[in-house]
Amino acid sequence: MNRPGKILIYIFIGIFGVLPVLGYYFFYSLSSDAQVATFRSSSLLEQNAAVLTAFIVKPIYMLLALIVAILLWKKSQLELKSLKWSMVFFFSGESFCAVNYLFTENHDAHLFEYLHGFGMVLSFGFAAYALFEWVDRYALHYSASEKKCHLSGFCRQCVKFENVSCGLRSVFVYLGLAGAVVALMPLSTQLYTVSYNTEIWGTAYNYNHPVVYQLAEVRYYPVLASVMFLTAALLLKLKRRNPLHPSKILFAGAIGTFGFSLFRLIVFQAYRDNLVWMDFWEETTEFIYILGIIAILWYFRRSLFGEALKPKSSALQ
Repeated sequence: MNRPGKILIYIFIGIFGVLPVLGYYFFYSLSSDAQVATFRSSSLLEQNAAVLTAFIVKPIYMLLALIVAILLWKKSQLELKSLKWSMVFFFSGESFCAVNYLFTENHDAHLFEYLHGFGMVLSFGFAAYALFEWVDRYALHYSASEKKCHLSGFCRQCVKFENVSCGLRSVFVYLGLAGAVVALMPLSTQLYTVSYNTEIWGTAYNYNHPVVYQLAEVRYYPVLASVMFLTAALLLKLKRRNPLHPSKILFAGAIGTFGFSLFRLIVFQAYRDNLVWMDFWEETTEFIYILGIIAILWYFRRSLFGEALKPKSSALQ
């Protein structure tokens, strides 16, 4: 990744990541979390689901993410380096989640929960960037100046060798503008304060998801994603020299930010009356996310890791 690209990422992490922390007291003053926690009994199935995700599923996928990051640590390919940082931020975010979930009173340490969410945003964003680079390098060859893009057969012309407009770039300009609008979808949702006590295997436990969490998840992140989508589209449309690299970073950042916002919106709105299942499906989905990354690395290991293709024995021999 070139120097301007790194600077852009540092700005995103350093400014937009720290901004909600600096504005925490303002955000907190906007929330209305004053609610007496009632007691709700949890069925044996719900209690087992809570224990399964907290003490089995979560440690397993965190360990797997850490192992993937270690295995990719010295890889030089840009897509693998991006995926490495995706796993690092995933592990970091989930570590804050685990501490908040298991060790803080009522698991309502707001800073830990924010760092959990921001870690997921960065993980999704770096994973999206890794996917962009992987598809570009091995499938499209869009960034390779000496090769025709593999879509040139579809376009019938190529901007690399002819004075024509690029169809793929025009499509991404549209996607950026569309994403800037769609990313604002969570802003119209209602905020809810949820807090109740229950028992999990005989242990008293409080489930809560205060409004201050939602201010980041479905207010701040959608606006940030919309700005990044719009900026990426404008760069592709207006920047004449090398617009592709910064726009890919912005697209990936927007996908990660909006992806996490939409994910949290879905699981919370679906299960706000029973947060056991919100946690269960969030943890299960994250487990599937890590397994999917491992599967992709394994299925395409020969191209990604440069393994020599071994001749397969013929079934007729």
